[in-house]
Formats: sequence, C-alpha cells, structure tokens
Amino acid sequence: MDKNEFTALYDQWFALHPFKKRDWVELGKVHYQAFGKESVALMTEALGQLTEELDHFPLPKDIRSKLNKLSSSKTEGGQTKSNVTSESEQIATRLLEHRHGVHYNGKVVKRPENVPAWIEQLVERVDNELGVQYPLTAKLGTLGFMVVQTEGRR
Repeated sequence: MDKNEFTALYDQWFALHPFKKRDWVELGKVHYQAFGKESVALMTEALGQLTEELDHFPLPKDIRSKLNKLSSSKTEGGQTKSNVTSESEQIATRLLEHRHGVHYNGKVVKRPENVPAWIEQLVERVDNELGVQYPLTAKLGTLGFMVVQTEGRR
C-alpha cells in the first residue's frame, strides 16, 4: 500500500490524539517501515481493535502484537481458521495406531468400529508405501494429508 493509503488507516487515531498528526512526519516513517507491507484489511482490523483497547497512541509493539494475534487466527481472506480434525482423520489415525500397537495410558489403542473401506485402503497404502524405514509420526502426517485430500474430492 502507498503512504497516503497507509496514513489514512490512522485517521481514527489522529481524531483521538490530534497532537500525533503533527508528529506523523517522523512517526509515520517508523510505522510505514514496520507495517507498510501488511494487508490493508489486517491493518484496519488491528488498528480498529486497538482503538478499543488502548488509551494511548499505538506503539509499533502494540500493533505487531495485535497483527500476530489476528494473523494466527484468520486466513488471508479474513475467514476464521479451522484447525479441526475431521472424524475421518481421527478414525484413520486410530486405525494406524492400532496396527502399530500404540499404547495410551498403558492401554493398546483399540481398532475403531465401522471403518469405511476408503480409510482402510489409505491406511494400508501409507503403511505399505512408507514401510518400516519411516517412523510412525511420518506415517501419521502423510495419512492425515491423504485423508484431507480425499475428503476434498468427495
């Protein structure tokens, strides 16, 4: 974004702290260098939320902290991220763990009931293709990826 567009993002702050407008020539250089490459949507949301949270003009560390929080909870399009494991992923994971004799709290992982055939096939494929030379964690990651890909095609 250009400097004028960037400065416009701070209009609400200049209304609350008019004396900062006269300091913006120097202050703006620092802020623009730190945040000029951020998306307009993310900066707008961060500065808007900080208006409600801060009594002082936002420091670069305040803005960076807010941007980090927002970017870790939102996708690029502003949608909330969903890091939810699907039921199919859970079934596939438990099946692979069962096949490898994994124990949780001293108990062997039980074979899940009613495993769909396509999950059985994926687990079999991952286990066979990666073989014994790869650790279970690598197999679990590969299996999770394959389940997500397959679900996306269904």
